[in-house]
Amino acid sequence: MTALGAIALLLGAASLATGSQALGAVALCVTAAFVWMAVQTRRSPAAPPTRVEPCPRETAEDRPPDRPDVQDRVRVPPTTKAMPLLKALSDAVAGRGLDAVAAHLWLIDEQSATLRCVASCGPMRPPERPVPIDDGVLGQPVRGSAALGEIARVQSREGESLVWRFAVPLERAAETPGAVAVDVVQPSKPDAAVLQETVSPFLPALAAALAVCVAQHQLEDAQTVLAVARDMSRLLDPDAVITTALDRAMAIADASTGSVMLYDERAGVLSIARSVGLPPSALETTLRPGEGIAGWVFSTRQPLLVEDLPERSRRPARHGVRSSVCVPIADEDDVLGVLNVGAPAYVARFTKSHLATLELIGRQTAIALRNAQAAQRVRSLFFDSLQALVAALETKDPTAQGGTERVLEYSLAIAAELGVKDDDLDALRIAALLHDLGMVATGADFRSTGRVLTTVERGLLKAHPRIAAEMLADLPAMRAAVPIVYHHHERYDGSGYLDGIAGEDIPLGARILAVADAFVAMTSPRPYRAPLSLQAALQELKSKAGTQFDPVVVRALVTVVQGQDERAPDTGTR
Repeated sequence: MTALGAIALLLGAASLATGSQALGAVALCVTAAFVWMAVQTRRSPAAPPTRVEPCPRETAEDRPPDRPDVQDRVRVPPTTKAMPLLKALSDAVAGRGLDAVAAHLWLIDEQSATLRCVASCGPMRPPERPVPIDDGVLGQPVRGSAALGEIARVQSREGESLVWRFAVPLERAAETPGAVAVDVVQPSKPDAAVLQETVSPFLPALAAALAVCVAQHQLEDAQTVLAVARDMSRLLDPDAVITTALDRAMAIADASTGSVMLYDERAGVLSIARSVGLPPSALETTLRPGEGIAGWVFSTRQPLLVEDLPERSRRPARHGVRSSVCVPIADEDDVLGVLNVGAPAYVARFTKSHLATLELIGRQTAIALRNAQAAQRVRSLFFDSLQALVAALETKDPTAQGGTERVLEYSLAIAAELGVKDDDLDALRIAALLHDLGMVATGADFRSTGRVLTTVERGLLKAHPRIAAEMLADLPAMRAAVPIVYHHHERYDGSGYLDGIAGEDIPLGARILAVADAFVAMTSPRPYRAPLSLQAALQELKSKAGTQFDPVVVRALVTVVQGQDERAPDTGTR
């Protein structure tokens, strides 16, 4: 074909030099023939792979005396690491006069019907994406035979060459079936017998390397599951459990999408509690048990790995997901929901190992979720009981009824503005409910008294934070609230009580409670005065910011009242 192109160029040049139309016509015909042959060459498919049954090993008696044993020419490194073995294999193939451009080790994952590249070396190593087991060359070792086939064509200054792949099954172990392949570049098909002879000495060592690699991955998976279980066992918030489980599952599977669906017993459906990477339209999805992939996994309590078939590759993917793993969130008692991770590509990287690891995470999630839900119920019961106790104590003073509840609401609203969370928020909640417990205990509640207090009464009034703090300190569940209760009458400039501390030395919870308590007191009616309007009370707080109150906390309360009225309790005054 190259000669035909040269002839076309010579004829074209001659026609231009002589002005001969006949030569020009001939040159045109030859050029057209050259172009047609080039197009046909480009369009011609790669030659089908040649299946090669494993060659029988020669004995010393069968080998010609002038040809040494292949074991004498090939050195197999004494290691179970894949990379040194593959590099040695590539060198051995090159030593037989072949241009080896890649050597690679593959794990056969029957669960997903794919081969997964475990290790590779060489300038033309294959991409690490999974390969379907029906691949023309790599698919043959899955069925127990070697194969040699053309996989690509390369163009260089010397002309066109072909890339040939020789793939051989490893010694099939119970849990680690695999294959090894060598890619060589040359114009014509290499001798399969030479390749078989060169590769064979490496097969036992490569099978061991594959088994070690799989064992290492299993160890890493086990360590990951233990870390997830340890982290989730510390969580007492159901939302935090769900978030942690989904984030860890997506990281393990290298997934681009994921969701947790929980079962609603009242509605009888599975609904999405948390998702990542899914479109907004998917968030309203609900499924009944047995419906769809998630419904089937929920009903059967069996994990499922789903890969779209290649011939269905043009079918629109559901929410952009074409490969997914779905596992039940279940323990020995019951199933709570399902955990899904997905990828938009076929073939994805999900394997049988991913399926087993995610199934364990599903079990740990169920245990952690039950513990968190139980803790949440206990926590709700605890705070409901405190609120009921406070409401009962306030019945002694009709003017004080509802005041503590309002202090709690404003305290939590301010805390939300300032980003207070978790344990600190719970401590503030307890302190807001019980900060005046010392007054009740001593009978020194003078909120309804309009007269000037006596010295004894002022002493009892100033002692109530200490008394309340000492009472709470004896209760382990309430000790975190002790500093807030003890210091909630400190002043920002240091002129308050009990310890006269100032600024940020005062616990943040105490600074918040001081502002909320003062605001509620000013906007509540008393027998000796009418309540202030909200704006008048805010103005009073602003005037005391920096002396009596923390300016940052005061600004947060202003935001709550003026900018977020829906979060501020309605007192009926403006």
